[in-house]
Amino acid sequence: MRLFWAVNLPDDLKRKLSGLQSRLRETPANVKWVEQHNLHLTIRFLGDVDAGRVDEITRVAREAVAGLGGFSLQLSGLGFFPGPHKPRVVWVGVQGNLLKFRELYNRMETGMAKLGFSGDGKRFSPHLTLGRVRAPQANAELLSKAGDIAGEFGIIGEVKVAAVDLMESRLTRKGPVYTVLNTLYLSD
Repeated sequence: MRLFWAVNLPDDLKRKLSGLQSRLRETPANVKWVEQHNLHLTIRFLGDVDAGRVDEITRVAREAVAGLGGFSLQLSGLGFFPGPHKPRVVWVGVQGNLLKFRELYNRMETGMAKLGFSGDGKRFSPHLTLGRVRAPQANAELLSKAGDIAGEFGIIGEVKVAAVDLMESRLTRKGPVYTVLNTLYLSD
Protein backbone atom coordinates (compact mmCIF):
# COMPACT_ATOMS: atom_id res chain seq x y z
CA MET A 1 0.00 0.00 0.00
CA ARG A 2 1.23 3.51 -0.85
CA LEU A 3 0.48 5.63 2.23
CA PHE A 4 0.71 9.20 3.46
CA TRP A 5 -0.64 11.38 6.28
CA ALA A 6 -2.64 14.43 5.23
CA VAL A 7 -5.03 17.17 6.24
CA ASN A 8 -8.04 16.87 3.96
CA LEU A 9 -9.84 20.05 2.94
CA PRO A 10 -13.51 20.98 2.99
CA ASP A 11 -15.26 20.83 -0.39
CA ASP A 12 -15.87 24.59 -0.60
CA LEU A 13 -12.14 25.25 -0.27
CA LYS A 14 -11.36 22.61 -2.88
CA ARG A 15 -13.76 24.41 -5.25
CA LYS A 16 -11.95 27.72 -4.68
CA LEU A 17 -8.60 26.07 -5.35
CA SER A 18 -10.01 24.50 -8.50
CA GLY A 19 -11.08 27.99 -9.58
CA LEU A 20 -7.51 29.17 -9.11
CA GLN A 21 -6.29 26.23 -11.19
CA SER A 22 -8.80 27.17 -13.93
CA ARG A 23 -7.32 30.67 -14.12
CA LEU A 24 -3.80 29.21 -14.33
CA ARG A 25 -4.95 26.81 -17.07
CA GLU A 26 -5.55 29.86 -19.27
CA THR A 27 -1.78 29.99 -19.77
CA PRO A 28 -0.20 27.56 -22.25
CA ALA A 29 1.91 26.00 -19.48
CA ASN A 30 2.40 22.25 -19.56
CA VAL A 31 1.21 21.32 -16.06
CA LYS A 32 -0.40 18.17 -14.63
CA TRP A 33 -2.96 19.73 -12.29
CA VAL A 34 -4.03 17.94 -9.10
CA GLU A 35 -7.66 16.89 -9.42
CA GLN A 36 -10.07 18.89 -7.26
CA HIS A 37 -11.11 15.89 -5.16
CA ASN A 38 -7.43 15.07 -4.41
CA LEU A 39 -6.37 18.49 -3.08
CA HIS A 40 -4.92 18.17 0.45
CA LEU A 41 -2.07 19.27 2.73
CA THR A 42 0.52 16.51 3.01
CA ILE A 43 1.97 15.98 6.47
CA ARG A 44 4.14 12.91 5.91
CA PHE A 45 4.61 10.62 2.90
CA LEU A 46 5.37 7.03 3.93
CA GLY A 47 5.66 5.34 0.54
CA ASP A 48 5.04 1.65 -0.06
CA VAL A 49 4.06 -0.07 3.19
CA ASP A 50 2.95 -3.60 4.00
CA ALA A 51 -0.82 -3.60 4.70
CA GLY A 52 -0.21 -5.42 7.97
CA ARG A 53 1.51 -2.30 9.39
CA VAL A 54 -1.51 0.04 9.12
CA ASP A 55 -2.67 -0.58 12.71
CA GLU A 56 0.84 -0.05 14.10
CA ILE A 57 1.33 3.13 12.07
CA THR A 58 -2.02 4.45 13.26
CA ARG A 59 -1.33 3.61 16.91
CA VAL A 60 2.09 5.32 16.93
CA ALA A 61 0.75 8.38 15.09
CA ARG A 62 -2.19 8.63 17.52
CA GLU A 63 0.26 8.69 20.43
CA ALA A 64 2.41 11.26 18.64
CA VAL A 65 -0.38 13.78 18.00
CA ALA A 66 -2.42 13.19 21.17
CA GLY A 67 -3.35 16.41 22.93
CA LEU A 68 -1.98 18.70 20.23
CA GLY A 69 -5.37 20.34 19.74
CA GLY A 70 -6.85 21.88 16.63
CA PHE A 71 -5.66 25.03 14.88
CA SER A 72 -6.38 27.16 11.83
CA LEU A 73 -4.41 27.76 8.65
CA GLN A 74 -5.03 30.08 5.72
CA LEU A 75 -4.21 29.31 2.10
CA SER A 76 -2.85 32.28 0.17
CA GLY A 77 -0.37 33.14 -2.56
CA LEU A 78 1.30 31.14 -5.30
CA GLY A 79 4.83 29.88 -5.65
CA PHE A 80 7.05 27.38 -7.42
CA PHE A 81 9.50 24.68 -6.31
CA PRO A 82 12.41 24.71 -6.60
CA GLY A 83 11.97 28.31 -7.77
CA PRO A 84 10.63 30.46 -10.60
CA HIS A 85 13.57 29.87 -12.95
CA LYS A 86 12.85 26.17 -13.48
CA PRO A 87 9.52 25.47 -11.78
CA ARG A 88 8.63 21.83 -11.14
CA VAL A 89 5.72 22.31 -8.71
CA VAL A 90 3.04 25.02 -8.56
CA TRP A 91 1.89 25.57 -5.00
CA VAL A 92 -0.37 27.65 -2.77
CA GLY A 93 1.17 29.03 0.41
CA VAL A 94 0.09 28.24 3.95
CA GLN A 95 -0.19 30.90 6.66
CA GLY A 96 -1.77 31.11 10.09
CA ASN A 97 -0.76 28.99 13.04
CA LEU A 98 2.44 27.67 11.47
CA LEU A 99 4.00 26.94 14.87
CA LYS A 100 1.26 24.42 15.57
CA PHE A 101 1.47 23.04 12.02
CA ARG A 102 5.24 22.55 12.42
CA GLU A 103 4.63 20.86 15.78
CA LEU A 104 2.18 18.48 14.10
CA TYR A 105 4.77 17.75 11.41
CA ASN A 106 7.58 17.25 13.96
CA ARG A 107 5.46 14.95 16.12
CA MET A 108 4.50 12.89 13.08
CA GLU A 109 8.14 12.74 11.92
CA THR A 110 9.26 11.52 15.35
CA GLY A 111 6.52 8.90 15.52
CA MET A 112 7.13 7.57 12.04
CA ALA A 113 10.92 7.51 12.63
CA LYS A 114 10.28 5.14 15.54
CA LEU A 115 8.78 2.75 12.99
CA GLY A 116 11.75 3.01 10.64
CA PHE A 117 10.37 5.60 8.20
CA SER A 118 13.32 7.88 7.56
CA GLY A 119 12.76 11.48 6.57
CA ASP A 120 13.61 12.81 3.13
CA GLY A 121 16.06 15.34 4.55
CA LYS A 122 14.11 18.29 3.22
CA ARG A 123 13.15 21.23 5.40
CA PHE A 124 9.43 21.35 6.20
CA SER A 125 7.91 23.89 3.83
CA PRO A 126 4.13 24.16 4.37
CA HIS A 127 2.34 24.32 1.02
CA LEU A 128 -0.48 22.81 -1.01
CA THR A 129 0.51 21.36 -4.39
CA LEU A 130 -1.72 22.59 -7.23
CA GLY A 131 0.19 20.97 -10.07
CA ARG A 132 3.43 19.52 -11.38
CA VAL A 133 5.14 21.25 -14.27
CA ARG A 134 6.01 18.91 -17.13
CA ALA A 135 8.29 21.23 -19.13
CA PRO A 136 9.81 23.86 -16.81
CA GLN A 137 11.59 25.79 -19.54
CA ALA A 138 8.37 26.56 -21.47
CA ASN A 139 6.33 28.28 -18.79
CA ALA A 140 7.21 31.98 -18.93
CA GLU A 141 3.55 32.98 -19.31
CA LEU A 142 2.52 30.93 -16.28
CA LEU A 143 5.20 32.65 -14.23
CA SER A 144 4.30 36.13 -15.41
CA LYS A 145 0.58 35.68 -14.74
CA ALA A 146 0.89 33.81 -11.44
CA GLY A 147 1.34 36.94 -9.35
CA ASP A 148 -1.65 38.69 -10.92
CA ILE A 149 -3.85 35.62 -10.55
CA ALA A 150 -2.80 35.11 -6.91
CA GLY A 151 -3.69 38.74 -6.23
CA GLU A 152 -7.20 38.18 -7.59
CA PHE A 153 -7.78 35.44 -5.03
CA GLY A 154 -6.04 36.98 -1.98
CA ILE A 155 -6.61 34.63 0.93
CA ILE A 156 -8.20 31.66 -0.75
CA GLY A 157 -9.67 30.20 2.40
CA GLU A 158 -9.23 28.90 5.91
CA VAL A 159 -8.64 25.33 7.04
CA LYS A 160 -9.68 24.29 10.54
CA VAL A 161 -7.22 21.50 11.28
CA ALA A 162 -8.93 19.18 13.76
CA ALA A 163 -7.72 15.84 12.40
CA VAL A 164 -5.19 14.12 10.18
CA ASP A 165 -5.96 11.23 7.86
CA LEU A 166 -3.92 8.19 6.91
CA MET A 167 -4.43 8.01 3.17
CA GLU A 168 -3.87 5.24 0.67
CA SER A 169 -2.86 6.32 -2.81
CA ARG A 170 -3.57 3.86 -5.62
CA LEU A 171 -1.97 4.87 -8.89
CA THR A 172 -4.17 4.31 -11.94
CA ARG A 173 -4.02 5.33 -15.60
CA LYS A 174 -6.52 8.09 -14.84
CA GLY A 175 -4.43 9.41 -11.94
CA PRO A 176 -4.16 8.63 -8.25
CA VAL A 177 -7.16 7.45 -6.25
CA TYR A 178 -7.03 8.43 -2.57
CA THR A 179 -8.83 6.56 0.20
CA VAL A 180 -8.99 7.55 3.88
CA LEU A 181 -7.89 4.55 5.97
CA ASN A 182 -7.91 6.14 9.42
CA THR A 183 -8.63 9.54 10.97
CA LEU A 184 -6.86 10.84 14.06
CA TYR A 185 -8.47 13.71 15.94
CA LEU A 186 -5.96 16.15 17.39
CA SER A 187 -7.96 16.62 20.61
CA ASP A 188 -7.75 12.89 21.53
